[in-house]
Amino acid sequence: MASGTSRGAVAALLNASGLGAGYLYLRLWGRAVAAWAGTAVLVLSAIWIHASGTPWFWLTVFALWLATMVRGGWKHGAAAPPAARPPWLPLTAAVALLALVTAGVVQYRGGPGQETERGDAAHAAGDCARAVEHYDAATAGRNELTFSPALERAADGRAGCRILLTAEAAAAEADFTGAINGYGDYVARYDGSPPWPGAPDRLAELHLGQADSLADGGTIEAAFAAYAAIPAGFPDSEPAAAVPERLDALYTRHTRALADEDHCAAVGELRPFITLRTEHQGDPLAGGLAERAEAAFPDALYECGITSYRDDDHTSARTALEEFQSLYPDDGRTERAGDTLIAIEIADIGGGATGDLPDPTPAGSAPGGTATVEIVNDSPEALEILYTGAETGTKTVDACGGCTTQSDLLSGWSDTACQAGIDRPTTTIRLPAGTYEFVVRTPDDSSVTPFYGSWELSSGTAYSDCYYIETSLY
Repeated sequence: MASGTSRGAVAALLNASGLGAGYLYLRLWGRAVAAWAGTAVLVLSAIWIHASGTPWFWLTVFALWLATMVRGGWKHGAAAPPAARPPWLPLTAAVALLALVTAGVVQYRGGPGQETERGDAAHAAGDCARAVEHYDAATAGRNELTFSPALERAADGRAGCRILLTAEAAAAEADFTGAINGYGDYVARYDGSPPWPGAPDRLAELHLGQADSLADGGTIEAAFAAYAAIPAGFPDSEPAAAVPERLDALYTRHTRALADEDHCAAVGELRPFITLRTEHQGDPLAGGLAERAEAAFPDALYECGITSYRDDDHTSARTALEEFQSLYPDDGRTERAGDTLIAIEIADIGGGATGDLPDPTPAGSAPGGTATVEIVNDSPEALEILYTGAETGTKTVDACGGCTTQSDLLSGWSDTACQAGIDRPTTTIRLPAGTYEFVVRTPDDSSVTPFYGSWELSSGTAYSDCYYIETSLY
């Protein structure tokens, strides 16, 4: 026969299982149902509120609940009348039940750790899709009561993997910015040592893909900056080793006009490469590209000017040749560039509103094969003479200090103009015989109309003319 004390001990031990079995043993059906309901409420609340986040609080709550049931089992068992059955049988059942519950709890608590380890292994292999499945299993609501630290590790691993999966989805859509930002966040999340060790190499690959994309459809500056960032950020990676070859391809792809001898287009192609030296001072990669462009630029610029002149595109020719003169004053072609600019000026004046410059007046002889042209200035303005033909050049005749404006402009005759016996400024031009275009203008007074003429200068002939200025009354 079991005494009250032994019945209390058995009921307390059975209630320690958390299943209210001690109340069933005592046939206290109401209390058994209440114990089940209380345990169910605590379990569901813990799952709903994510008890794993505050384990010590919930461990305390469950410990108090079990202590309450153990105390209740002891109290009601000790107060019950002695049972006819021997105490060892229910006591054995209580111990077995408690052992079974304990074994179940141990196995239950180990589940999240196993799933997390599987997730970590897949994560380390770069298979985040499979890793997330294991992490999700580890952090399922049913595991909240394990209070295992593996849940927190699984949640962290899942968050990292989701960053990678989002980045790869962006990469699949050729959204290199999104993919690079995602991988950058992933690597930074683990202070540069992420669970998947291949992430930095993959990030370098994405940078190379972005640079290739910009090389195909972006600006040279943007493409170069993207390429240059790879060896700077990932110096020992395969993409970094590929950068010099990619930059060579970038130069070749964007200087096709240079290869095709389309000189003016080549000038535009070369400028962005030249500016890389300024934009990326001290960068040997930028310096190398700029050096190649700088070596090709003078030829392209000069030929652009000469070709444009031959094609009667005087605006483009003037722009190119003036820049050539400014940038390369010591180049052997600078003199010819200047002659071409003079020819352009003469052609533009001759094609505009000008006066008609009469043929020069023969005034004597000159050495064989040559002709001389003397210009006498009978005006208060300096005169500039521009000429082109077998030779090209300019001459300036100083203003005549004692001269005044006359009644006809550069006509060569007047009652008062160009009279003999007066000392006036003169200049003489010696040229090979041939056909020339001449312009006479006042460089300091744009209101005076320039005069243009085409002259045939005969071999062995000296020419002389006196020019003056007059304001028109009509």
